[in-house]
Amino acid sequence: DLRMSRGLGDVYKRQEEKDKVLNYILVVANGKRTAKLNYKDIPDLRISKEQYEIVLEEFKNRRFIDYKGYGIEYLTLNFEIFNFAEKGGFTVERDLYILSFDTFQMQLERLEKELSPDTAAKVDDVVGKAKNITELLIGLSALAEKMNL
Repeated sequence: DLRMSRGLGDVYKRQEEKDKVLNYILVVANGKRTAKLNYKDIPDLRISKEQYEIVLEEFKNRRFIDYKGYGIEYLTLNFEIFNFAEKGGFTVERDLYILSFDTFQMQLERLEKELSPDTAAKVDDVVGKAKNITELLIGLSALAEKMNL
């Protein structure tokens, strides 16, 4: 559906912009645990100042950085940021999530073929009503428990 593909496109772009901020922080830090960061200095960044601040808050919540300031931020980098960047950053995290979801979907389709038509219809109903992966897993778990699967 068009909304979903547009939403996925937004997710792709957002992860790439987060990686630009992540990589710029590491360049500015140049192997040190501190960096001085200015939104305007990050090359080719295609997010607003407000979105940039949200990205920094996410980095802080994920324990990548601590920071002070607004406009020019003074960062203290934590080990997690180096580890995360080494693993490929946000775009790799996103791609792994999508790959896991695709694998999960293939397993569901295979399972659906093995189920009775009545059970397959119940699984389809749960999948159709789920708004996110958490709701899907909760719904499928409840269905499996109810049906003693």
